[in-house]
Amino acid sequence: SQVSDFDLRLLRLFKTVVECGSFSAAEGALGISRSAISLHMSDLEKRLGMRLCQRGRAGFALTDEGREVLRASDTLLAAIEGFRSEVNLMHRQLRGDLNIGIVNNLVTQPKMRITRALKAVRSEGAGVRINLSMSTPGEI
Repeated sequence: SQVSDFDLRLLRLFKTVVECGSFSAAEGALGISRSAISLHMSDLEKRLGMRLCQRGRAGFALTDEGREVLRASDTLLAAIEGFRSEVNLMHRQLRGDLNIGIVNNLVTQPKMRITRALKAVRSEGAGVRINLSMSTPGEI
């Protein structure tokens, strides 16, 4: 079956419990009670169809399957974070078409500084396509 948002939340909870070393230690990090953590862990184990950890008086220990699920979870969560970073980076980059219409040969006039401005745009956004056309005022 597909991995849902709820599954991702449970895997993050599982990872936190492992990092903290016990349900008790994870209470503060997760902001939920030990009994709620236990219920969520049981739910994750049911959803995956395997026991992930031994818990009880002897302490907390991962099973072999738990270690494999943790490794796969780390890979999955890192991929999600990589995706998030890539998408966020797209919002910080200039890209697209920049269409500029200039009257006659004003681009060659020193006071226009258009060449310098276009160089600055190009250096800020390699993904920007600059389309420059020289036309009459009526055409622009």
